[in-house]
Amino acid sequence: MDYTQINKAVIEALEGDRTLGLELNTQTNVYRGHCPDCEQKTAWISAEKPVVLRCNRETKCGYQERIRDRYPEAFESLSKRFPSTNDDPKATARAYLSVQRGFPTADIEDWFEQGFFKLPDGTWAETVRFPLFGTGKNHWERIIDKAHVEKAGQKANFKGGYAGKHWEPPGQEIKPMEKVFIVEGIFHCIAKHLAGYKAVSAFTCSNLPRELIEANKGQGIIWHLAYDDEPGARKHVEKYFKELKKLGETVEIALTGSSRDWDDLYRDGQLNDKTIEQCVWRGRIFIAETAKKKAYAIYGRKPFGKSVIEHGDRLYSAKFSLEEFNKANDHEPFKWGFCWDAFNQAAKVEEISNCVPSFQYTEIDRLTGERRYFFNIKKAGSSRGYLGAFSPNALSDPRAFGLALLTHTDGGSFEGGAGDLKLLKARWLDAEVTRVTTLPHMGYDEQSRAYIFPGFGYSQGKLLTSNEHGFLQVGDTAIKTTLEDMPVHHSEKFDSSWWPDFTKVFHLNGIATLAYFTASLFARQIKERHQAFHFLEVTGDPDAGKSTLIRFVWKLLGRDNYEGVDLLSTSVASYGRQLGKVSNLPVVVIESDRDTNGGTGGRPGKSFEWDIFKKVTDLDGVIDSRGVKTNDNKTHDRIFRGTLVISQNATVQASPAMLSRIVHLHCTTAHKRPENRPLADRLKREPVEKLAGYLHRALTCESEWLARFFTAYDRHRETLSAEDNITQGRVIDFHAQLMAAVDALQVLLPDFGGELLQQVQAHLVERARDRQRRLNSDHPIVEQFWDTYHFINDQVLYIDDEDGERNVNTERLNHSIDPALIAINLNEYMEHCRKRGQELVPASELKQLLPTSQRYPFVEYKQVRSKREQGGRLWCWTFRKHGGAER
Repeated sequence: MDYTQINKAVIEALEGDRTLGLELNTQTNVYRGHCPDCEQKTAWISAEKPVVLRCNRETKCGYQERIRDRYPEAFESLSKRFPSTNDDPKATARAYLSVQRGFPTADIEDWFEQGFFKLPDGTWAETVRFPLFGTGKNHWERIIDKAHVEKAGQKANFKGGYAGKHWEPPGQEIKPMEKVFIVEGIFHCIAKHLAGYKAVSAFTCSNLPRELIEANKGQGIIWHLAYDDEPGARKHVEKYFKELKKLGETVEIALTGSSRDWDDLYRDGQLNDKTIEQCVWRGRIFIAETAKKKAYAIYGRKPFGKSVIEHGDRLYSAKFSLEEFNKANDHEPFKWGFCWDAFNQAAKVEEISNCVPSFQYTEIDRLTGERRYFFNIKKAGSSRGYLGAFSPNALSDPRAFGLALLTHTDGGSFEGGAGDLKLLKARWLDAEVTRVTTLPHMGYDEQSRAYIFPGFGYSQGKLLTSNEHGFLQVGDTAIKTTLEDMPVHHSEKFDSSWWPDFTKVFHLNGIATLAYFTASLFARQIKERHQAFHFLEVTGDPDAGKSTLIRFVWKLLGRDNYEGVDLLSTSVASYGRQLGKVSNLPVVVIESDRDTNGGTGGRPGKSFEWDIFKKVTDLDGVIDSRGVKTNDNKTHDRIFRGTLVISQNATVQASPAMLSRIVHLHCTTAHKRPENRPLADRLKREPVEKLAGYLHRALTCESEWLARFFTAYDRHRETLSAEDNITQGRVIDFHAQLMAAVDALQVLLPDFGGELLQQVQAHLVERARDRQRRLNSDHPIVEQFWDTYHFINDQVLYIDDEDGERNVNTERLNHSIDPALIAINLNEYMEHCRKRGQELVPASELKQLLPTSQRYPFVEYKQVRSKREQGGRLWCWTFRKHGGAER
């Protein structure tokens, strides 16, 4: 049969795989490219027999992947590609055995049939069927197509009982003194047979072919228990070994040492005598009854003078004297199975630990460089396992190691000497060590270019799942986050059924807010291109739905029951920690507009100083610096890797330089409708499990989203630049960023139509105009303050004295002696306002807003010598009469 279309599909998949970048060497007929794991140009695969993709860095990387696993689509639907016909009723079954299993079907043509298995929906699935026990009634069959397997809910099907029975290749003869391998599956058995070994299939690990064994009892046959190498099967193998020993049969155990089965080894060309020998020695070591018997088995495979061995969840120190062995064995060489007594005399085995530490990996803190060594620890007599993080000092000497075991277990001990610990360290650390980099933040890591969350991550648009130790493998880099106080729910199922309700309830500001949160996921990539990324301010009237909006959008990113952090309730020192927790994620600051100090005497209230965040819009903007434990003056600069959302009732009061970095959205109740209340209630009830698939959708579309964003940004920047009344560069750049982010939402939300998109963009253009107007003028309250000040302060007096008649300008509020300054005592100002019937603005609001004054730039709050109080000193707010503020 011609299978060229399968080979063609495989070659097309290989050549089209951009992550590999394969190039064909026509002389060797081998493809070479980048390894998917270590990302070095060390991957290779045969063009003639494209079965396994491998990395040639066997010790450092060791990557290998079957092509049928990497490109399953090339091997699926064999029933359609190779349908059975009247002329060839076994076409599909033959294709499966050849393509999927790699067997030369010409050698096994008479062993199988093509069968059919009825699926739950009434349709039939093609199977490859093997008759059993020569009756013609019983059989075992394997469903061929993956789609049919999913419908059936099972891969294989038995007809008839098989307890104590077996299947063997037709025509196989078992002769006295031969080796016979008892394997689980029929395909394993076929692989053994094709490799030149006698083998039978027991079907499952819970079955021993006792009828066969009884029929050949006493024939000197060497039975090899070669079941799958996994914990469940090992328990049965141990039981069968003892059973056969009691029968007086010769028995060995053969373990592959991995999840690879015998047919995997056959396809890889590794099912040979050398491999079998290794598997048998692995079985001898596994079945050893005592620590000394295990030492005997180990010595047969790898002679030693001193070693540390594991047995029964304990560690033993083993010493072997070759001189004593030679004396006891009459100087005959070691031969397994014939020199136990001599070995027993020459070897000393003593227990040194009641537990077995199994080294896993090292963790290295990227910031401090501190290193920890992680061990899984199994203690004798205990069913629980322990995970211990050992310091380098704990591995330095036996006492420290024993103390570390006692610290991380319930009663673990180590009584070995320095030589024993040295052997253990060599075993653990001399080979390639897995190094795990730890991040103190969660989200994007600019070095690995991957997203790191607790338990999962993303790299180049692909989902990564953490292993049992909690770290992710990104190319050569193993990485994890140590941040544990920010749980993120993960879902791979994207459901956008919430979108119509969302647009009705939250309208234009809601869409813009969603766009900003989404753009936050790519903030680093944007900053690398634009050098800066803006802040978002979301204010709102009471009952405008601002908090509901923020909480809902957080659910889309996997965070439940969360709105933001109140920085006014934390210390200044904690600002950096709050902002440093995330990367490519928003930090939402809430409730920072409240009055924290009733204020008396005209002293400034303790409001939040937004200008401290002015520089963190920039790429690698520094939040703060902290000392490092060294003997010099080295410090570590904490970088802001996230984005900032300010959510409060009143608008931010800050310098023009800070205000120009903010895109401001103000939520009102104007768009609210009574008929939308049920929609809003439904959005509130939406579970995070249903919504969190949005994060998965966004991060798997990273490249598409960024391409759309950068293209749209240039267009919107031109649009805003053409506006005559928008002149501030930051206002143009930053509003263009949010407008581009709104455009890019269409990559993720196909139902986001063009008409609604235009409405949001027009809304953001108006927000840019409003921001420019705000920068061009003082806050209305500040303007009112200065108008009131001049009404009260500026007074012209008519004077008629010896110098003549004239009008003299006097000042009632300005205490400054310096003619270039204005000095105002706020209590006196408010007293005059009450006397003159002027509108009285609360002192707390004035204290927040006066530093933003542009008509007369604020200098400082200080004591001044009053020109009107006979040289007395007063606390005053001082301003320059001329000069501009920072922009």
